[in-house]
Amino acid sequence: MTEIISCGNEEVDRQFGGGVPFPTLMLIEGDHGTGKSALSAQFMKGLLDSGKKILCVTENTVKEYIENMKAITFNFSTAFLRNRLTIMPLHMYGVHWNKEQSAYLLPVVGKYIGNSFKEHNVVVIDSLSLLTVFSDASRILEFFTQCKYLVARGMGVIITIHPEDIPPDLRMRVKGGVDVYLKLGVTNIGGKDVKTLKIVKLIGAKENTDSGFAFDVDMTFGIKIVPISMANA
Repeated sequence: MTEIISCGNEEVDRQFGGGVPFPTLMLIEGDHGTGKSALSAQFMKGLLDSGKKILCVTENTVKEYIENMKAITFNFSTAFLRNRLTIMPLHMYGVHWNKEQSAYLLPVVGKYIGNSFKEHNVVVIDSLSLLTVFSDASRILEFFTQCKYLVARGMGVIITIHPEDIPPDLRMRVKGGVDVYLKLGVTNIGGKDVKTLKIVKLIGAKENTDSGFAFDVDMTFGIKIVPISMANA
C-alpha cells in the first residue's frame, strides 16, 4: 500500500501535493550542478524522520558525503552513527578499476541492494554514472527490473542520473518503468541562475501537483522554492 511521506520541507511538500509516495521507484535526472544530490538528500531527510532505514550508494567517501550534505543543512551524522543510515562508497582507496572490472559494478551493487532488503527500507543511489559507464543494455535493464521488484516488495528506490548515463535506445524503456521521474535543469530568473524541477511523472500522489517549480539550494536554509512560476521562467 502506498503512503505519502513528508520530505521535511513544507515548501517542497506543497509542490508534490503533500509529500512523496512510498514505496516508489524514483528517477532524478539532471546535469552537473542542477541539485540532484540536494534533492535526494531532502527526500532522505523526510524518510529518516519517518523512521525509515536507508542505504545510500555514493561516489563520495563516507566522510565526504556526510560533510557535503552538512554544508547544505542536511546533517546525517546522527542517523549514520545510530545505523539508520548506511553509506556505501563506490570509490575505494587504492583500487584502480579497469573497463572489465567496472562492467560488473552494476550487477554487484544490484545484488548487494537485493541482499540488504531486510536491513533497509530505502536505497538511494547518487549517482548511477559510475555504475553504467561500461555496462551493456542487458545489465542496465536487469538492474531496473530488480529495482521494480524491490519496490513491489515494499522498498523505496531513489536514483539520480546524468542524461548520458543511460544509452539513448534504453531511455524511454527505463523512464517508462519508473513511478516518479523528475527532470532538473537551470534557468535564469531576474538575472539570477536558479535550479528548475519538472515533474514528468508522479504515480501515487494523493493530491494535484504542480508540473514544476524553480528552487535554490541555500547554505543556511537548504532547498528554497523560488516564488515565480515556471511559466514565467
